[in-house]
Amino acid sequence: MQHPIQKLLLVALAIAGPATLAYAGGGGPGGNYLIEPLGLMLLAATVFAIILSYAKQASLFAFIIVGILGGGYFHLTDPETAFMGWAINKNVLTAFVDVGIILLLFMAGMEVDIKGMIKRWKLLLINGVGQVAGLFVICIGLGVAYMGINEDYMAAAGLPPANATAALLYFALCLTLSSTILVIGTLKSTGQMETAHGQVALGLMVLQDIVAVVALAILGSLKPPAPGTEPPNLGMEVGMIFAKMFALAIILYFVTKYLLNPLFKYFAKSGELLFIGTLGYGLGVAALCEVVHFSSGIGAFFAGATLAALPYRHEIEDKVEPLKAFGIILFFIGLGFDISALPVDKLIGGLTDGVILAVLVVILTIPLMILLGYLSKMKGRPSFMIGAIINQSSEFSLMLAVLCLQYKLFDANLFIVITIVVLVTFFLSSLGHQFLEPLYGVLAKSLNFVDTHAAEEEVAAAGFEMENHVVIMSYNELAMEIADFYAKRGQQVLLLDLDPEITGYFEEHHHDNNIHAHYSDMQDPDVWGDMGFDKAKVVISCMDGGQEAEVAIARWLNKEGKVPFIAATSSHEEALELYEAGARYVIQTDFLAAKSFRSLFEQEVDKPLTEAFSELGKAHWDETRKIKEGMGALFATV
Repeated sequence: MQHPIQKLLLVALAIAGPATLAYAGGGGPGGNYLIEPLGLMLLAATVFAIILSYAKQASLFAFIIVGILGGGYFHLTDPETAFMGWAINKNVLTAFVDVGIILLLFMAGMEVDIKGMIKRWKLLLINGVGQVAGLFVICIGLGVAYMGINEDYMAAAGLPPANATAALLYFALCLTLSSTILVIGTLKSTGQMETAHGQVALGLMVLQDIVAVVALAILGSLKPPAPGTEPPNLGMEVGMIFAKMFALAIILYFVTKYLLNPLFKYFAKSGELLFIGTLGYGLGVAALCEVVHFSSGIGAFFAGATLAALPYRHEIEDKVEPLKAFGIILFFIGLGFDISALPVDKLIGGLTDGVILAVLVVILTIPLMILLGYLSKMKGRPSFMIGAIINQSSEFSLMLAVLCLQYKLFDANLFIVITIVVLVTFFLSSLGHQFLEPLYGVLAKSLNFVDTHAAEEEVAAAGFEMENHVVIMSYNELAMEIADFYAKRGQQVLLLDLDPEITGYFEEHHHDNNIHAHYSDMQDPDVWGDMGFDKAKVVISCMDGGQEAEVAIARWLNKEGKVPFIAATSSHEEALELYEAGARYVIQTDFLAAKSFRSLFEQEVDKPLTEAFSELGKAHWDETRKIKEGMGALFATV
């Protein structure tokens, strides 16, 4: 659940910032309106998104559609032909798209799991590098044989023949990349996020995102020079890009180690501070990179990657998730405007080529991943699932295509072909994701050769398997007793808490036993699925004041499966409400305390006054002192 201040900041970023540019910019091609046409386009996008949701299609299609319509009604260059005279300034629209790209790259960086990639380096080396390299080579062949991209093609299109090689390589890369947005959405919606193949698919997306970011940076070196200036040395420019990336990585490593950890430990105590600090850091790094003449996009990506390494990653992602949606809206509306400016004959001419190439990308990705799974000794089912989940082109493909069009690497035909490939693969892949299991069932027998070659065990997900574990929400003495009980019996215990000091303590002192602490907002429904509540042995809530969330969790678990839910409360009314919601047992603390006190009194009542309660008091004092010595300053917060 997003705090009102987050919504306010997002609205301010979405309207006030670009609006300021629109009204302050003056002049330039087009008019100075923004809020009026933007409001109408977002209203139209809402209608289209609702319609598309019934077809189980991504809402980004709605943004592209309204962008195309917006380009027709709010003409970029001629206010006289615009709807009600509301012509959008071209400079403002460019700023829109730039902000969208930066936000998307920042959120892409947030998906980076360096530790997980290191753990799976062998699988990623074969499946990740293999997928990118294999499909890239295939798509180069398609670019040459089918599209005919060479010097003659460039000359006929009115483009520099010297750009033919670069155009071919970027055309192939656009077809190679897969959509991180769609893959993550599919894994979450199908409950495959924590599976072994789901984790490998996420690793592939991270690897592809890194490739895309590097490609975007190199593409900047291909930008046509200003009139009267010498074109840059491409080799030297690329070398400088990698040198700057290395320097940036080193700087951010030390910033993360010595500054971000303590800073975000403080931010994590407040949802508002966490959101503002995250946004400020991400966009701040992007801005500083721009100041030193480096790619702001790479800066945003690296900033996101450093935040992903913090122990508060999950909560940070939850707080800034709306930024991803905002970036998508900005980028795809801008893309729609670019499409609307293309000649109609080019649009029609590129339609057939785009559809054919899209079908080839969707189909070829699956056998390629099965082959790579065979080479990496992965079983048939996960190999098929990975191929069927990542068999679409990427939002990064569109970013590259837009820039290639601007830098005269692509003509209108290549741009529209890539755009159609992305849209059609999104549609076909989204449709296919609804039938993954039936599709695998059809092919299962033919994949026996992969299973026989596979290793005895599938690669495990990072950390412990989110299945048959014990989930304990919120740390206190009751939680610790329960955690210790299960941990000593060899059960994996996941302890969730919203206090970074507590999770940090357990990460430091209990990392080698069966208790795993994670910083999470237990009242967030996304956390329930991500932390495997529906696959747990038991879910136990020790939250103080979380009655509403506990009731929702009890109902959710009842709906999802048969996992018992146990909660603690001191209220009779709350206990009854939890039972009615589906809680298996409610630890009513006052009731149990009363029963325990009675038992204690029965033990002590007949003892001499000089001995009564002395042994109990001494034992309690010893236990409390040990806890204080073990936890240090953290003791006061428990």
